[in-house]
Amino acid sequence: MNKLVVALGLWIFAASSFAQVRADIEVSYAASVPNLKTGRVKGNQYVLVANATESKFYSPMTEYIDSLESTPEGEAIYKDIMRGAFASGKLDKAPRRDGSYYVLKSTADNFIKTYDVNGLDKYVMEESMPVYDWQLADSTRNILGYECQMATTVFNGREWTVWFTPEIPVTNGPWKLGGLPGLILEAAEPTGLYNFVATGLRQTSREIKPVYSSETYTKIDRKEYLKIKRKMVDNTVSQMNAQLSGLGISISANPNSAKNKSRKEIDFIETDY
Repeated sequence: MNKLVVALGLWIFAASSFAQVRADIEVSYAASVPNLKTGRVKGNQYVLVANATESKFYSPMTEYIDSLESTPEGEAIYKDIMRGAFASGKLDKAPRRDGSYYVLKSTADNFIKTYDVNGLDKYVMEESMPVYDWQLADSTRNILGYECQMATTVFNGREWTVWFTPEIPVTNGPWKLGGLPGLILEAAEPTGLYNFVATGLRQTSREIKPVYSSETYTKIDRKEYLKIKRKMVDNTVSQMNAQLSGLGISISANPNSAKNKSRKEIDFIETDY
């Protein structure tokens, strides 16, 4: 009964608060992503805040650091925190970015905006909302107490299997995934390198905030961005030195370090570039 009330309440609240661009739900996801140099899979913590038409998928820790660096006062605080961590030898306790990208979706305005970084450069990509070719399956699974149905699709070069719950009538999910008659709580692709698993879900009325310092991101085509990011992965030192040239700084490579060698058989979450 409680879950039914939550699901119905989402739509009621969305209708009354759209003008404030406030979310109805907040979903926490554990995300897996590979290191393209070592092949090791690491974890990131992301959050989806969404209402019936608008959403934002992001790393809370990354947003916290970006919020500090968006003002001179905040940047000074962040530098003090980092200096304190260095002085105390407790760098593991210092705040670190946990995932680099933000994904904003708007079915009302028909766009997906992705904000990401490539070395020192920041980019934003805007695309029309995709038309997902979902194939529904009969398999079901219980996630966080919600009955979920399986669906599959191919999206931007990768096959995806997801589990969505019609009990929460929000056509959204982690990253760029969505377009099903219910919230996606789990998503994975066959290699096991990339996946998203919901770890928590609650109602909320928090604002869906814009990306901090969004004016500093350069507009770019998505596929062009992936190509230049691949160059950074495959030739990190030369690409970073090109970015640092204006500052009179250069870095050198350790030819024996595995960290300087890209594993070309491992690719980004989108492979259609």
